[in-house]
Amino acid sequence: MNQKKILFPILLLLCVLFSQITVAQDIDYVKSIVRKLGSPRFHGRGYVKNGDADAARFLSKEMKKAGLAAYTPNYFQPYSFAINTFPSRVNVMLDGKRLKPGKDFVVHPSVQTRQKSYSLIWLDDTVSHINSVYSQIDTNAFIDKMLVVPEGLKNAYKNGIPGVDALVQRVSGNMWWHVSGGRKTSGYVILKMNDKILSRDNHAIAIDIENKFIEKHEAVNLIGYVEGCKQPDSFFVFVAHYDHLGQMGKHAMFPGASDNASGTATVLDLGHFYQDHPEKAYYTMVFILVSGEEAGLLGSTFFTENPLIPLEKVKFVINLDMVGAGSEGLSVVNALQYPDAADLIDSINNEKHYFSDIRRGGESCNSDHCPFYQKGVPAFFLFTRGAENHEYHTITDTYDRLPFTAYQQLFGILTDFVDRLSQKPNYRKN
Repeated sequence: MNQKKILFPILLLLCVLFSQITVAQDIDYVKSIVRKLGSPRFHGRGYVKNGDADAARFLSKEMKKAGLAAYTPNYFQPYSFAINTFPSRVNVMLDGKRLKPGKDFVVHPSVQTRQKSYSLIWLDDTVSHINSVYSQIDTNAFIDKMLVVPEGLKNAYKNGIPGVDALVQRVSGNMWWHVSGGRKTSGYVILKMNDKILSRDNHAIAIDIENKFIEKHEAVNLIGYVEGCKQPDSFFVFVAHYDHLGQMGKHAMFPGASDNASGTATVLDLGHFYQDHPEKAYYTMVFILVSGEEAGLLGSTFFTENPLIPLEKVKFVINLDMVGAGSEGLSVVNALQYPDAADLIDSINNEKHYFSDIRRGGESCNSDHCPFYQKGVPAFFLFTRGAENHEYHTITDTYDRLPFTAYQQLFGILTDFVDRLSQKPNYRKN
């Protein structure tokens, strides 16, 4: 007799007998995964030194230890994309003083190799629109000059300014870096610099930056699952991205503890839970760790374009990204698109008092729920809020700054949502 035909009635019986089992999260395991993923061993889980590939191999072993079943060898779903990187020199001198990458400045991800010195031309701090630039500055006089623009000039760093070959934008606070603009390179030099470092007393900036453009960076998603005990042909998906920004030169690593080692570790913990308690897996529970999120949701987009499960049979997707805080509550992105499902989360919270506040957000394509949602799959993006951790895309997003204030509460509301979803109608939109 087919082994699955024997196992299925046993699992169905377990579903009935143990449906009230106590939730068991493992915070120590989660913290250990976050600590490892944020360590120098994985180089920020980006594209320098193949940090994301090293992380993928580590996570594959963790999925195997958890006992998750696999759709593919090593849980891998390979794909590739183009990306610009900075594996070696990222040097910036301000009036002869060497600055610290990641702390004093960041470079635009599309910058090409350049060794050059620039004298500075300053815009008024009141300039807030690009059209106003041209009324103040003659762009024909920009040879060997770098334009200093104020923080209020929106999108100057992101998109540059037509006619301006080199600019630096003064910003307050931490130096946030992004790599999503690095899918191609440009001939422009664009920097962001801490306004505590750069003042009108400064006159010149010298740069020595070396880029390496990778035409075909090899990446993988990882997918494991626990077969459902009542409706195995329907699916519930937990997803998180394991990649991060990597390194900007040799001396600036972005550890990505909150973003998103925290979500990655939570998905692994959920995998352990449903593997240890298959009677709780009403549907087939699928655990997806995607790469390429920081480069533009590339891994989740690839998965939804090349799904290993039928998307039309996915009951719900929960994306977990930055879930290591929680003192100020939980946010649910896409809640306004699925108000009945959001009501279910609220009712659980009202009963169990997990979070002091649950905030409903609207549609936003800012994380890995979005490609699923765009395919018509009901999907939420959950993140925790709290003043205890505001690190985002910085070199200080480290393990020691991430307290996991409300991890038990998060785990509880997630597993309760899965339990009660089976009692509710389909949330798919017609």
